[in-house]
This record gives sequence, structure tokens and C-alpha cells, in this order.
Amino acid sequence: MRLSIAKKISLSVILILVMSVSGLAWLSSRSLQSGFNTYLKEKQQQELVKVAKAFAGYYRAHGSFADLWHNPQVVRPILNRALDRGMQSEAELGDAPPPERARPEGRPPPRDRRAASRPEGPPLGMEFGPRLSLLDAHGEPVFGPLRNPNTSLQSPVEVDGQRVGTMLAPIPEFQLEKTTADFVGTQIRHILTFAIVLLALATLASIWLGQHLVKPIASLRRVTQEIARGRLHTRVEVERQDELGSLAEHINRMASALEANETKRRKIMADMSHELRTPLTVMRAEVEALIDGVRPLNQEAIRSIEAEIQHLNKLVEDLHQLALADSGGLRFQFSQFDLIDLLKRVSERMQARLREVDLRLILDLPEHPVMLEADASRLTQVLENLFENSMRYTNAGGSLRLCVRQQAGLVTVTVEDSEPGLGDGNYEALFERLYREDQARSRAKGGSGLGLAICKTIIQAHYGEIKACASALGGLKIEFLLPSQQRKQGQ
Repeated sequence: MRLSIAKKISLSVILILVMSVSGLAWLSSRSLQSGFNTYLKEKQQQELVKVAKAFAGYYRAHGSFADLWHNPQVVRPILNRALDRGMQSEAELGDAPPPERARPEGRPPPRDRRAASRPEGPPLGMEFGPRLSLLDAHGEPVFGPLRNPNTSLQSPVEVDGQRVGTMLAPIPEFQLEKTTADFVGTQIRHILTFAIVLLALATLASIWLGQHLVKPIASLRRVTQEIARGRLHTRVEVERQDELGSLAEHINRMASALEANETKRRKIMADMSHELRTPLTVMRAEVEALIDGVRPLNQEAIRSIEAEIQHLNKLVEDLHQLALADSGGLRFQFSQFDLIDLLKRVSERMQARLREVDLRLILDLPEHPVMLEADASRLTQVLENLFENSMRYTNAGGSLRLCVRQQAGLVTVTVEDSEPGLGDGNYEALFERLYREDQARSRAKGGSGLGLAICKTIIQAHYGEIKACASALGGLKIEFLLPSQQRKQGQ
């Protein structure tokens, strides 16, 4: 059976309330029984002390308990006087009842106010007496049932500081009389009635609370279903400041990120299709011209087709590199090497291309070696991409500057060129895939728009940073920072 959150909340509240009421009833019952037993025990102990004093008076008057041996006619009056008349002197309890004082003729005897206030029925001594036992100084029974002193109430019988006997009584147990039982039953019924009313109110409150909590969850579910259907513009109305409100804000941020990624994905797909279609269209036109005899088949035509093939091959290779980076399949081999030596070798290889585009290379490198732990082949790929980017978009007669700085465990490599600069100033977008500026950095220059994105992926894999800004030479400045030593997990 599948329970909704509202039902779970209602059942939880009801269960907690039932457990609380049941526990309270059980504790009340236990407390009543334990407290009443303690009260009876203390009350009976007080009465036992009175009886012990009464028999102490008897012992002082008669010198022994010999006359009490199985003699209820003597024992019963002593118990009645001790329990009915309250605390009296020991001598008075041991002697016979005092004689009545003389009274005028015709006057009735005075009424015993205490006797009038006592309820009718057998004397208290008749109820308490048969349960009492008296042991003499040697522990021998004098009267009453045999009892174990260790499991009974005790009160010593002392005369002039000397113990002459021990009174024993059973430990009382909690037993309700009819009137008391009726009263307790009435209270229990009242408690049960109150508990039922409380359960009904709690049920209504829990149902309201469950619906109040489930209402925003239903809204969240609706929005997530819309997002799952591809409607990424859907948002949750945040009306709460609690955890559900925070969850709604997170869902809105997730939807915004998904919408931005979907927009970027569609743009990349459109740009990629255009990038792939352009060289294919050119090659198709070239081949059709050769077939139709419009263009003669010579070295120039073959070189034109070969250039388009190389351009297409580079685009596919760049896409493959980015796909490997996204899937975590781009492998790196870290080792210690001299970065200055690597930069000089790359610069020498690029000299011929720089002369073709009429650019002057300025090297600003330190004289001492700069040791770096990195993947030399991947850094070579980064440098070649940056050089190609500058040579492709820098005006002829300009310059390209390569600089290296080292400080605080970081190595900074800067590649900057002369005019033209980035017209829109959106330098962060340069590292997006297939990004191009419409004018100075157009597709006509032959770039794929993926080179700087590959550079960013490689630099981040080295736990470094790469950024672009305006150059003092008038063009674009790109610099990347690398740590001298790689982290353990990057090796």
C-alpha cells in the first residue's frame, strides 16, 4: 500500500498522540498504585507504633506477656484503645479503663464526641488486629499468625529503653474499595473521552498540516514534469522561506542551467553543421567543376581540394579532442622538463609561418631554466594553437610577443599580438566552442573556433587557469598560469 506524505504525517501525529496518552495513562496508574501503597505502608506503620506503645504499657504494668498467650479477650481491648483513642500514655494503655466520674442525678452520661464521629461498623482494631503478630524478646510468638520479620512491617516494643518484644504486620497491598473503584473508573472514562476528542482534533490538524506541506510539493512535481518534457523555461513560484522554498530555488537554478546548456548545445550543433558543410560544399564545387571541364585538372586545383580536406580533418580532430576531454578520455603524461627549452623549440618551428604572414616574434624569456611538471606534448599543443590564432588574425607587419614569469610556485606564460583587437570586448566568450567574432576573427580566416576551447581544457587539466584580455600591443593578450608541481591526484 502506497501512502502519500499527507497520510504519513497524519498517521505519525496520531501514533505519537496515542503513544503519549497511553504512556501517560500507564504512568498515572503506576504512580497511583505505588503512591497509594507507600501511603498505606506509612499509615499502617504509624498504627503499628501506637499498638507497640500500648503493649509496652501493658508489659510495664504486668511484667510479661504471659497472660496474652492465645487470649484474645485481653488482646482485643488493648488494640481497640490503642487504635481508637489515639496517642495515650503507656501507663494508661496498660491499666484498666478509668472509672466514670460522679455526675448529678438525672443528668445523662456525657456523649463521647469521638465515638459519635467514628463511622459505624466494627472497630478498627477488629480489622487491623487479626493481622498483627507479637514476638517476645527471644523472638517467640505471643499471639497472631506466624510471620517472617524480614518481609513484614516491624515496630519494637520497648520498656525503659529495653526491647521486650516486636510487633509485626503484613505489608499492605493496594486494593480498591467499591466507592474508590467507581471513582477511579469515572476518572479513567473521563481521560479516555478526553483522549478520543484529542485524537479527533489531532487527526483534523494533521490532515490540514499534511495538505499544507504537500501543496508546494505538488507544485514542484508539476514543474519537474514540465522540465522532463523539455519545457526548460518553466519555473517554480517561490512563496516560502523554509526548506521547500530553498528546494524550489535550487530547481529554478537547475532549470536555468539546463536551459542555458540546451541553448548552447543547439548553437554548437548549428555551428558544427555549418563548419562541416562549408569545406564539403567547396570540395563538391571543385570536383563538379573538374568533372564538367569548367576548371582544368592541374596542381592548383588539387592543392585547393587538399586544403579543404586538411581544414575538414583539423575540425574533426578538434571535435574528437573535445569529446575525449568531456568523457574523461584525454590522457596526460606528466614529467619534469624545462619550460624555456620547450618554448624556444616551439618558436623555432613557427618562424617559417611567421615570416609567411609577415609577423615579428618577440621573446621575453628568463635566462635560467624554469622547471615545470606537466605534459610537454599537451603544452606544445596549447602553444601551437595560440600561435596559430595570433598568426591567423593579426594584421601583416605586426608583432607577436611571448613572455614567461615565475613567482610563488606559479608559472605565467603570456602570448599577445598587435592589432586588431577584439571588437566586442567579450573575452570570456573566446574560450567557448565554435565562438567567432563577426569581423576581425571571421570564418574566412580559416579557424575552426575550437582551438581556444581545447587550450582551456588542457590548462584546466593541469590545475591551471587561462584568461584573455586586451594587449598593450593593440591586439589580444592570452595568458595561462600553471603550478610548478602537480597535485598527487593529477599524476
